[in-house]
Amino acid sequence: MTPDITEEQAPFSTVTEWSGRTSFVTANGEVELVNAPRLGAVLNQVVDERPDVLVLDITAVTFLSSAGLAVLVRAHRNSSAVGALFRVVANNPATLRPIQLMGLDQEFEVFADGEGALVGAAGL
Repeated sequence: MTPDITEEQAPFSTVTEWSGRTSFVTANGEVELVNAPRLGAVLNQVVDERPDVLVLDITAVTFLSSAGLAVLVRAHRNSSAVGALFRVVANNPATLRPIQLMGLDQEFEVFADGEGALVGAAGL
């Protein structure tokens, strides 16, 4: 008999919007071990479209685990590989603090709001 083990997913969703060659991905909920791959898949899909700028807004993310941080690092590397700027919008302690503690704010641009992240973005 196989034990009944179910992984309960924390609430999570994304919305992707385009303006010209700029993609704006908004994540909502928890980005942890179970949901991080979902965010990674969305970001990979956007990078495959070769935007000029990829903005990831995580202001509505309530928890950002090490798995979520790894997704940000991969998205930054993948964006750079196709010549896209990668920008993150983070302004709450649940997201900004882990980014700062890991020094990722030195690797990619982090903004307090979406308007700031879009300044100078192509097509806007």
